[in-house]
Amino acid sequence: MRGTNQRLQPSSWNSSPPILAPNVDALVKTRETGNVMFDDLWQIFAPHEFVITKFYGVEAVCRVTKYEFLKHPSMPSYWEVHMEFIDWNGNRCGYANTTIVIPEFSAYRRVTSLPACPLSFHNSPSNIRKQMTEPGWKFEALRGYHFQTSSASKILLPPGRSEERPVSGRVIVDAHAYYMTNDIVKPDLAPLIDADQVGQKKKSDEKVSKAHECDWGRNGYCEDDEDDSDDSDTPRNGSPIAQFYMDNLTPVVWNDAAFNHLVLPGMEKQLTWEFVENRTLANSFNDFIQDKGRCVIILMFGPPGVGKTYTAEAVAEKARVPLFSMSAGGLGTVPKEVELALERALTLCGLWNAMLLLDEADVFFGAPTDSDLARNELVAVFLTKLEYYTGVCFLTTHRTASIGTAFQSRVDLFLPYKDLTFEARKKVWQNFITRAGGTQVEISDKDMNKLAEMKLNGREIKNLIKSAHLLCLKNGGVIQVDRPLMLAQNWVAALG
Repeated sequence: MRGTNQRLQPSSWNSSPPILAPNVDALVKTRETGNVMFDDLWQIFAPHEFVITKFYGVEAVCRVTKYEFLKHPSMPSYWEVHMEFIDWNGNRCGYANTTIVIPEFSAYRRVTSLPACPLSFHNSPSNIRKQMTEPGWKFEALRGYHFQTSSASKILLPPGRSEERPVSGRVIVDAHAYYMTNDIVKPDLAPLIDADQVGQKKKSDEKVSKAHECDWGRNGYCEDDEDDSDDSDTPRNGSPIAQFYMDNLTPVVWNDAAFNHLVLPGMEKQLTWEFVENRTLANSFNDFIQDKGRCVIILMFGPPGVGKTYTAEAVAEKARVPLFSMSAGGLGTVPKEVELALERALTLCGLWNAMLLLDEADVFFGAPTDSDLARNELVAVFLTKLEYYTGVCFLTTHRTASIGTAFQSRVDLFLPYKDLTFEARKKVWQNFITRAGGTQVEISDKDMNKLAEMKLNGREIKNLIKSAHLLCLKNGGVIQVDRPLMLAQNWVAALG
């Protein structure tokens, strides 16, 4: 019986040869009691049997392909149960393989306590099938590229190990990009075939990359997970890659108020939006060389904390597209390294129709000099890559004096930022207080003026409101003026 594809049918038990009688009796007893002996495990894991197992703590359905009994002189015996499940590798669906190991045990063990339990041993197999159908449809629907929100945890997959970390924020689900842009072996999935052909699959079709065994979840990138800014597993050239629990992924809810809260002087706010909104028309303009010069570059310059980064975030939010944020320092310092990292970022932005935000990009702006050939090469690499990028690129800098003419000629829109005025500070205070406390705010217009009189930038105001909100939690979350005012006065006194 072992190693065959035959299943015992109750109607044939009475006519079975005597040599099979003990096996038949053992299987009958197992099904009646729900308990199984170690030596009889092969009976319940017949090929093509559907089983319930867990990947990273999440129940999943697999199908048994074979089982093996392994015995070594220096260690206990064990069973290996080989199974297959349907997965997606970014290009097509197919069968991936996984294996469970059941070490030797004495006496009886509950079938439902095993690492994999045959579906037929569950109390209600039909209900299990129904429960698994909905996640199956969701898994199928998440093929391709999807912008989602994750509110639980992610599974980091550095080489040779995996670990679970909390995550809160937006993620991009894209298996194609996941394998294309990282040093991760793309699984060779066996093709899906009709049920009546299952027994005739060729061995070559059953070969699946070992790197993909037990790989379960949706592959993607974290877009704005603040807790992972210092994550050692974050690639130098962008957002951390990970797998995400599918049940915890939901569609992105866009914040329509973000752009309204953006504080920019004059017509600059509307001008910025018009550049982005009309990008499709801008892309109809071709340079003399095809596909060249289609990038919309917006350079934002000014002191810290005056809204440069928030401008890019608010515009992307209004446009309903992802914002791929990275620091110029994260690209590296070696020209070849920078070229590969920048090419990767621009490729992903193209795949996802995302906008690129490159913070503190001063190193790429300078005019060529005879004394710094390495920097000259960095500038040349940067300008070359941007020439063939077709999306929107936001760049930030604290200074403009060192910008070379070669870069100046490529900028479509210069956005100057200055220290916040009284009215701008008041607006920023109002925006952050409203976001933190909703309707639970007890601050008069006179008190708001007191706050706005202190010369703070937007980032400092945000941090002060965050602290005030924490201090007011015991008071039902009501933000009263004394807390933010005290914190702001202490801040100004300490920093002059």
